[in-house]
Amino acid sequence: MKSEFVSIIIPTYRDWDRLGLCLDALNNQSYSKENFEVLVINNSTEDSLPDNFLLPVNCTLLVEAKTGSYAARNAGLRIAKGEIIGFTDSDCIPDRNWIKNAVAYLKNNSNCTRIAGKINILTKSNRPTLVEKYNMLYAFPQKEVIEYSGGSMTANLFTYKEVFDKVGFFDEAYLSYGDLEWGRRANKAGFPIHFVEEITVLHPSRDWTELVKKEKRLGGGIAKLFQNNSFILSAAKFIYQMRPRMAALKFMMRHKKELSIGEMICIPFLRYYLGVIRSYEKLNVQFGKRPNRS
Repeated sequence: MKSEFVSIIIPTYRDWDRLGLCLDALNNQSYSKENFEVLVINNSTEDSLPDNFLLPVNCTLLVEAKTGSYAARNAGLRIAKGEIIGFTDSDCIPDRNWIKNAVAYLKNNSNCTRIAGKINILTKSNRPTLVEKYNMLYAFPQKEVIEYSGGSMTANLFTYKEVFDKVGFFDEAYLSYGDLEWGRRANKAGFPIHFVEEITVLHPSRDWTELVKKEKRLGGGIAKLFQNNSFILSAAKFIYQMRPRMAALKFMMRHKKELSIGEMICIPFLRYYLGVIRSYEKLNVQFGKRPNRS
């Protein structure tokens, strides 16, 4: 039986070292190299491929000058040959059976047109730090994202090319949250999405500085979703978002077997502080600040 041809799309921005690890993992996939291509899109025209960087034989490098990972992904979509499209990021390490499991699941589940795979956190040791524990709990809540928006994070997403043909490409105006905005469109158009734990990638834990940068980036992305809100409504939402969240404490209780008493006390404070940063950035962008790309 003929295997489906798959296109894997990876945007990258000044991240050659981690991209090398990602491509090594793709080069060792259990799915035949003849049946998939890798499209890497460099989103920095000022940072060319290092001289000693070796691309796999089934990998094509593109350059996209327009700022933003969604513009880069769209550049890959325009030339993708696969009937199935897979997305990951340059800092992710796909499991050896990542493509094989995704193709098999789509073939065996005709009611599924989009897959949100699991994103596991890679820690530096077997004893995660407080910040690493925070990442493990909150960084990539794929199941919750599906329930909330019908979308998926593009760090681990598979779908059919025909879904893009019918729904359209990513909105390039977004520097963040563009994957969720596209997911909402796909969901509204009637393309079901499933969360599948066996389709996994590893993502390195972010340190504190990276977490703060991420919250600012996400705040800007949320502001784009609500850009038509009035000054009064935006300010009122900011004040409302400053309230303590009982949901965070309930979440801690659900995970109490995984956490020490100190972690159960500290992590909600980290969550609250990062939430304030996100909300403040959202307010600033709604009032004219340029969104952060990183």
